[in-house]
Amino acid sequence: MKSSYTLFLFLALASCTPHYTPAQYRFTEQKITVHDSRDEKMWNEILPYKDSLDKEMNVVLAVSDTILTKSTPESDIGNFMCDLILKKSRNYFTQPVDFTIMNNGGIRLPNLPKGNITLGDITELMPFENRVVLMSVSGKTVDSLFNHMAANGGWQVSGARYAINKFPKSGGEPVAVNISIGNEPLNLNKNYSLAISDYLAQGGDNCKMLVGIPYTDSKKTIREALVEGLKEMTIRGEHVKSILDGRVQIQK
Repeated sequence: MKSSYTLFLFLALASCTPHYTPAQYRFTEQKITVHDSRDEKMWNEILPYKDSLDKEMNVVLAVSDTILTKSTPESDIGNFMCDLILKKSRNYFTQPVDFTIMNNGGIRLPNLPKGNITLGDITELMPFENRVVLMSVSGKTVDSLFNHMAANGGWQVSGARYAINKFPKSGGEPVAVNISIGNEPLNLNKNYSLAISDYLAQGGDNCKMLVGIPYTDSKKTIREALVEGLKEMTIRGEHVKSILDGRVQIQK
C-alpha cells in the first residue's frame, strides 16, 4: 500500500512540473584553427567520424549563380529561404498557405557562396531543429506581427510585401505600412494561413502576438525544407539566383 501511495505521489508531482519554452537564445562562435594545438589521442578517436561527416556535408545540393547576402530590410538570402519554405510548406499541408516570414536572427550565415551550395552550407545556415508549422492568424494579428518586424529592422517574407515607416507621426518605433498578402491589401477582418517556424509560433524573438494560437506541425525542419527545395531545383535544371524584388521597403 505504501509503495502504491509513493508511486501516486511521484506521478502527481511529475504532472505538475512546468514546461518552459525559450523565448530568446544566444550563441558565441569559437573557431578552431590550424594554429591551435591538437590532442593527438582525441584526434585519432574522432578522425573516422570526421571523414564520414565531411563526405556527407560536402554533397552538392545546388549551384548558385551569385553570392547571396544577408541584409535588412530585404536580402536575397532571406528571399531565397522564404521562397523555398513557402513552396515546400504548400506541399506539406493540405490547406492553402498564404505567406511565410523569417526572423533575421534565424539566418546564421552572412552569405551563401557563388557556385556549389553543399549540405554543410545549409546546415550552417540553419543549424536549429526548428520545424515548419502552419497557423491561422487574423488580419489584426498579422498587422501586429508586421509592426513587430518593422520595429526590428524588417524581417524576411514570401507571399507578402510591406514597407517600413521609420518615423511615424505618432512617434515611437518604426511601423509597417502598405502590407499586402498574396497581392491583396491586408484585410484586418480576414484570417490568413501563415507558415512559420515553431520557435516563432511559440513566441520566440518576442512574437508575443502569436502565443496561444494553435498550429499544425509539418514534422519537417526548416533545414529539411531548404534541402528538399534545393534538390528539386537541381532536378529541374535550375540554378539559385539573387532575387531582390522590393517585397520589403523603407518608406520614402
